[in-house]
Amino acid sequence: MLSHAGFMSRGPSGLPLLDALRQPLRSLLRRCAPCVKRQDGATIYQGHGQPVMVFPVLGGGPDSTAPLRRVLDQAGFVSYDWGMGANTGPRDRNFNRWLRELEEKVVEVAEKEGASVTLLGWSLGGIYARELAKRANPLIRQVITLGTPFKTEADSQQRCPLFRVLESGYGGMAVNLRHRLRQCPPVPYTSIYSKSDGLVPWQLCVEQESPIAENIEVDGASHRGLPAHPRVLEVITQRLAQPEGEWRPFERHASLALN
Repeated sequence: MLSHAGFMSRGPSGLPLLDALRQPLRSLLRRCAPCVKRQDGATIYQGHGQPVMVFPVLGGGPDSTAPLRRVLDQAGFVSYDWGMGANTGPRDRNFNRWLRELEEKVVEVAEKEGASVTLLGWSLGGIYARELAKRANPLIRQVITLGTPFKTEADSQQRCPLFRVLESGYGGMAVNLRHRLRQCPPVPYTSIYSKSDGLVPWQLCVEQESPIAENIEVDGASHRGLPAHPRVLEVITQRLAQPEGEWRPFERHASLALN
């Protein structure tokens, strides 16, 4: 398996080898107008083979994300299940060891596709996606989360059920881990949340906005219903369809999809 450095090795021109190979295709795609289709009431942006790894909700496995991955594949993206079965939380309560295992899966996809990967995490799966982007950011194109809590300072009573899955021992979540979870990934990031979530308080899902971080509220979506919501599918596919290196906040593009 290649290391991160090997993945970004340089060609004769001095440019990273991956970038040199992708430049002709990237130039072609930039000349293409965005393609938008309607599907089951949702506005779906069309892709050009951009890879995305999908991390499931707490308690869910490949079946839970299959409908979402099917939509993405039909739209022209290349989706991958996270490859770890049912999401019951970190094994043996060792979060760092768990992340190392997941990181190997991300590297495998990046090597297979010869491209950086979008990490799309639902619920607890979004915590994994955020943390993996901090560990393997040269391989990560962007992160998108659905109903994912990370703003630990807004959970002063430590009641969020997803945070409890990450606790060790009997003293609650370690202070350093709580601090770490609320640090924004160093790649473009989109947090999608709903005030109708029913499981995760929406206040825990709101990132401090920046040139590469945004929050998008979706009306009327439950925690389990987020991946099938038409607005969520629009946001996800629009994020994925953007030319690499040209990430912009979603609302600047919303009018295009609705025209």
